[in-house]
Amino acid sequence: MQNSDNILAYMDDYGKVVVSVNRHFYQGKCDYFYISDNENFCHDCVISRIEERADVYIYELSIPCDIEIGKLYYLVENHGVQNVIQYRFIVKSKQFNNEFYYDGNDLGAHYHGKYTDFALWAPTANKVFVEIEDKHQTHVYMMNRSEKGVYRLRVNKDLERATYVYNVHVNGMAQICQDPYAVSSTANGERSAIINFDRLEKLEDDKKCAKIVNNNDAIIYEASVRDLTSLASSGTSTHGLFLSLCEDNTSYNGFSTGLSYIKELGVTHVQLMPIFDFATVDENQRKRQYNWGYDPSQYNVPDGSFASDPNDPYARVAQLRKMINCFHAKGIRVNMDVVFNHMYDVKYSAFQKCVPYYYFRYNQAGYLSNGSYCGNDLDSCGSMVRKYIVDSISYWMNNYGIDGFRFDLMGILDINTMNEVYKKAKSINPNAMIYGEGWNMPTALNDNEKASLMNNEKMPGIAHFNDYFRDVVKGKTSDDERYDQGYITGNVYKIKEMESALIANAAIAPGYDYIYSNPNHSISYVECHDNCTSWDKMKDCCKDAIREERIFKHKMMIATIMFAQGIPFIHSGQEFCRTKLQYGNTFNKPDTINGIDWARRCAFNDVVEYTKACIKIRKKYKAFKLNSMQEIIASVRFNIIDNAALEYTIVCPDDKNAISEIKIIFNPTEYQKYLTYDNDYHILLDEMGEVNSTLPTRVIVVKPFSCVVFVR
Repeated sequence: MQNSDNILAYMDDYGKVVVSVNRHFYQGKCDYFYISDNENFCHDCVISRIEERADVYIYELSIPCDIEIGKLYYLVENHGVQNVIQYRFIVKSKQFNNEFYYDGNDLGAHYHGKYTDFALWAPTANKVFVEIEDKHQTHVYMMNRSEKGVYRLRVNKDLERATYVYNVHVNGMAQICQDPYAVSSTANGERSAIINFDRLEKLEDDKKCAKIVNNNDAIIYEASVRDLTSLASSGTSTHGLFLSLCEDNTSYNGFSTGLSYIKELGVTHVQLMPIFDFATVDENQRKRQYNWGYDPSQYNVPDGSFASDPNDPYARVAQLRKMINCFHAKGIRVNMDVVFNHMYDVKYSAFQKCVPYYYFRYNQAGYLSNGSYCGNDLDSCGSMVRKYIVDSISYWMNNYGIDGFRFDLMGILDINTMNEVYKKAKSINPNAMIYGEGWNMPTALNDNEKASLMNNEKMPGIAHFNDYFRDVVKGKTSDDERYDQGYITGNVYKIKEMESALIANAAIAPGYDYIYSNPNHSISYVECHDNCTSWDKMKDCCKDAIREERIFKHKMMIATIMFAQGIPFIHSGQEFCRTKLQYGNTFNKPDTINGIDWARRCAFNDVVEYTKACIKIRKKYKAFKLNSMQEIIASVRFNIIDNAALEYTIVCPDDKNAISEIKIIFNPTEYQKYLTYDNDYHILLDEMGEVNSTLPTRVIVVKPFSCVVFVR
């Protein structure tokens, strides 16, 4: 029987095959079809529908017989040609998920010393081989199909440091791929690798780290492993590596850098931009290329560009564990930026090679959903996709001590998956944080199912970045909106919106814009890795302001983040007026633009010290960490001064600190404000930073472009 690409056949449901016949093949007209396995099985199909299109005829066939998923079938038509029936959208059916969902915890390669077990979920494959390279010898083993479509093999020898790939025969093709559950690999993900975790440095416990009872106990510092030490000014002996952030007491011109600096700053968490294996940096030539890493290749493998030797499978794993241990030893928790919304390339993804069509989302027309604007979206609603995401979260927590996760484009994922992630993370570590970008992305998923900020009340405990806060405080942030001013940068007409921002948009009351059901769902920020820095933006939106004025405004933005309700978040270098030379999206710009210039840490040390003071005050007073809408409504008061300045009062008796209320005056104007009160207050912070005077006062002076914090 002749194979022909003139007919393409797809199993789209149980008992349903969709066939595309090229018009050039007998004008696209076929009288009948039958299904065969080219052995003993043969059964006629029933044509239930025919659709004529420009280049093809579409036939919908019914198969009045049972088929065995994973077996190779052919569709034969009346002119005597055939083609393999590809398992396509049948994998999206509820029946398929029920039949093949596997809840075991043994997928991947598991090293046991004298033997290693391999397990791969590939229910639509008709056979799978594993090719193992060990001590310069290559062996190929056929794997055995077991329950739920899992292929298994036990190799009875010590395979430590061996590498392997799978050869998956599915839909008539043989696909070579990495293990989706791989824990390490050679450079650029060429081959998965087997390692013995018992040989690695033990994980440092988190006893020195702050307890995170509520999300707003955290102060998050976003950073790139590479950026923090890529430039010579970092003072590290190596640059851009996991090990570079293990170096202690590094400095530039007498000022701390790197790990020591982050410790001194006082933040509770460092949020690491992608550290899993991403595609667009050649790990063997890492200095020649730059990328933030939002282009996933392997989810459970550390990226080799951060390792001293990308071809040593132990190096990336051991060195990342060591770096996280160093942060924990300093009392700093580590959150990991994860990108489960898309992959770099569907065609080369191990997911697509192992179970085609299953892991990615498709729209009603049968095309890949592209809500991520990266060409594809992961289909988190699939039970094995959801399991994979939850398993991956568990893996990073258990094997690396990761404390929390920031989900890139979380609105691509579904609510149930995110709630499962949160439940699992909290069961492993009660201090865990789960948060992400809750933008409503145009993925092929109903709005009421998306893990977007508009559905935040359906995801208790999960936080979302508050772009309302960002735009009100700083002004809109895209490249074509750089001239837009926020309240702090000069638009005092946003003063009422500023009130809503300061209470995390978490109160239903007259005059407030309500978004979040709980202040612990809102992340307060004005700057992150995306778009231009706030310092660069001010060169446009505050272009008439002198440098000193912009510094004061910059300080006030940091104060706003720290003293607002919700979860404070700052971008690395923001606290010393980081610049990316006016570039916006710098995801692939060189180190000269993305690298942290520690000389600025010296030049703007007054802003650094101011930031430290704000962090210290936030940590000390519980008034900045209200935990419910009811507390906010009961405790927070606003008073507008001269139609421009804003008095923000938090009535929150604090026996530990012997105070009854805190006031913050924000003055974004060029005019000094004098305020007289009936009670005595103690000033905690002014435009220069922490105030050490213990003398009470009833007169508060707020200088232009500054804020004052005082208590009684």
